[in-house]
Amino acid sequence: MSSSTTKVFDAVQMMRDARAVVSARITSMSVDEQNEWLRANPPTDPTLLRLFTLAAQQGAAPDEPPR
Repeated sequence: MSSSTTKVFDAVQMMRDARAVVSARITSMSVDEQNEWLRANPPTDPTLLRLFTLAAQQGAAPDEPPR
């Protein structure tokens, strides 16, 4: 197998680029500011939007003392 292929689309690089953009945007924000930013910028992808909606309905898990 000596044939080489050229990638037209690199999903891993796209994910890394997207993560870098979001990380740069929220790095100096507090947790409350990050939550506000997420609420103000809902995802456009229907699957992610559904996950965000379900997570919001669940609410935060209560803190439990270490065992």
